[in-house]
Amino acid sequence: MAVDRNVVIFGCSRGIGRALAEEYSRKGARLVLLSRDVEAIRDLQREIKEGGGEAWYRRCDVTSRDDVTDAVAYARKCSGGIDVAVVNAGVGGPEWMQDFHAAEYRRIMEANAFGIANALEVLIPVFRKQGGGVFAGVTSIADVRGFPGSAAYCSSKAAASILLEAARVELRELGIRVLTVRPGFVRTAMTAENEFHMPFLMSSERAARIIRKGIARRRRIIQFPWPTVMYARIVRLLPNVLYDIAARRARPSQSQS
Repeated sequence: MAVDRNVVIFGCSRGIGRALAEEYSRKGARLVLLSRDVEAIRDLQREIKEGGGEAWYRRCDVTSRDDVTDAVAYARKCSGGIDVAVVNAGVGGPEWMQDFHAAEYRRIMEANAFGIANALEVLIPVFRKQGGGVFAGVTSIADVRGFPGSAAYCSSKAAASILLEAARVELRELGIRVLTVRPGFVRTAMTAENEFHMPFLMSSERAARIIRKGIARRRRIIQFPWPTVMYARIVRLLPNVLYDIAARRARPSQSQS
């Protein structure tokens, strides 16, 4: 199991990202905390330092390539190198087709898919120069199909997962390990907006432990919990006619409710 010393986390102001920063800090990692919410990551840095850890912070919006470029340069200046970069930044929330807006779809795609793309573009040359590194992108088990009320979220996560898969295959020979993190339902501010039942909902702290251990073991795909993973595999294989019926019953649209 690898020991990762210098870790950069994009999107760590709350939820999984914050819990992951705390988890890595307990294991002695030196952290660079990145988020649009400067106040939140400033508080997180203070907590880490008060606990004896090392951390720096900087504002970063993953939808801006310039922001990502500046943040990575800052991280290298602080720690001297990057062993692991975790791109966790993302957005979601209910969105229904009867109120579909392309601008909202674009906003979600920019954060969830192009955020990972921006980070890849900036970090690949950095990892090549330093002789290797680990890139972990957080997508979702929801990448398997277009679930009602979550069209933009599901398609953005599917795009990100496919991008990471191609990157994993191509970059391995360069010493760059690309990992895909596919959580199920995790208790965060984002999932708190969901109005439907979320089976096997777990705490962000437990999710963070699973992710850190998966990264340390260099697992190509870190996905959890297993019951949700198996359910998603079944859903992926359902014939369209059966999927349509099941999806409508599982989450009726606003016009049906």
